[in-house]
Amino acid sequence: MKRPAAGMEQPRAFVVELGPSWKRSVKHRSDIELDEINQRLVQLVGTFGKPHLHAGLGLRRLRGNVFEFRISRGIRVVFLFFKPKRIQLMMTGNHDEVRVWLKENA
Repeated sequence: MKRPAAGMEQPRAFVVELGPSWKRSVKHRSDIELDEINQRLVQLVGTFGKPHLHAGLGLRRLRGNVFEFRISRGIRVVFLFFKPKRIQLMMTGNHDEVRVWLKENA
């Protein structure tokens, strides 16, 4: 079978997985906060890897393949990025909770 010309194939979709500590960290979030996380996650998936497009997400690399994006000043979502297009949501919390999680897990 002939391969399609470069740029003509369908882009592969991101796979979003929930990490082992995700459920524990989101059970204290309100429905409004969870809706905001879902909206930002959709935005992240559409723009990850395109730095000029994901402005406003507060996206930053914490170390290695560990990243975070901000929902608000006090809420951050930590995720792992695996090539080619896989994201694993790990936890949500404030700045201090993220620092503790990094010390314990990364």
